[in-house]
Amino acid sequence: MRVESRLAFSLLALLSCPAQAGDGPGAYLSPSGAFSCDIPAGWNAFAEPDFAGQTVRIVGPDGPSGLYRAGIDVRWHEKGQPGFIPAAKALERWRAPDPRTGRSASAARPLRISGILARAFELVETRRLPLESLPALEEELHHYVAVLPRGEGYYVIRLSSSRESYLDYRKLFFDFLRSFKLSGTR
Repeated sequence: MRVESRLAFSLLALLSCPAQAGDGPGAYLSPSGAFSCDIPAGWNAFAEPDFAGQTVRIVGPDGPSGLYRAGIDVRWHEKGQPGFIPAAKALERWRAPDPRTGRSASAARPLRISGILARAFELVETRRLPLESLPALEEELHHYVAVLPRGEGYYVIRLSSSRESYLDYRKLFFDFLRSFKLSGTR
């Protein structure tokens, strides 16, 4: 039974994340059916299980330094999951300064996504990359982040890129948020 479940999950993941090519965006439906969105042209989407559920990752091009690939993560946080904290507290933690990484954040501003009031902000931090090997170099990263509440849970939608190229992705991120539709909403 367990092998069948893994096989079914793998098949569902493969069917739900075709490679995107061409000039226009591609439609994507999450494996759970909870949301749909448009994938930017040339980017690829896949779902990946993690400690608290499942994350949809949409991977774009390498950054100018070649150390960091731009990408969008869509993660659902549900009450009862390991490590769950309410959306307001999560927003507070995300935006808190961190002297180890030099993290700083902009003010959170209201934004409508799929007809629901969300909060969006920008975050900058420095990381040593690549994580897997030495020598690692410091890379300044930029994140556009949106926190979208849904019932007692919430989505965190984050576009990460190198600080060097983040302005190239601003329009792409907000276009992505405009295309993001939750099941049962318009």
